[in-house]
Amino acid sequence: MQAKIIETAKGYLIENFGNLTSVGGVYFDKKNDTWRVKIVVKTNRGIIPVGELVFDINGNIVEVPTKETLLNILRNRLSEEKEKVIIKVPTEDLPEIKRVAKDILVL
Repeated sequence: MQAKIIETAKGYLIENFGNLTSVGGVYFDKKNDTWRVKIVVKTNRGIIPVGELVFDINGNIVEVPTKETLLNILRNRLSEEKEKVIIKVPTEDLPEIKRVAKDILVL
């Protein structure tokens, strides 16, 4: 059944959301008797999970996020993931660095 779920999910994602989305993982939710398929998006920052497809016990899709929902989650995740850099500098240089660069966090 899992192979059928994966194939159905892949086809649905390509047809409805395009080729930047793909299946991220599949698991069976015993409590609800459903299959859950993670939806992931490939970006230049890596693979980002953005939602799930839900299938019933017979392999029928029963729950799908909207394209707008996926895009909003992706936007939020990308805006959260700002690159950070750690540098080691002498204490006396900190005032000059803080003057030039904003959002400096001193550890």
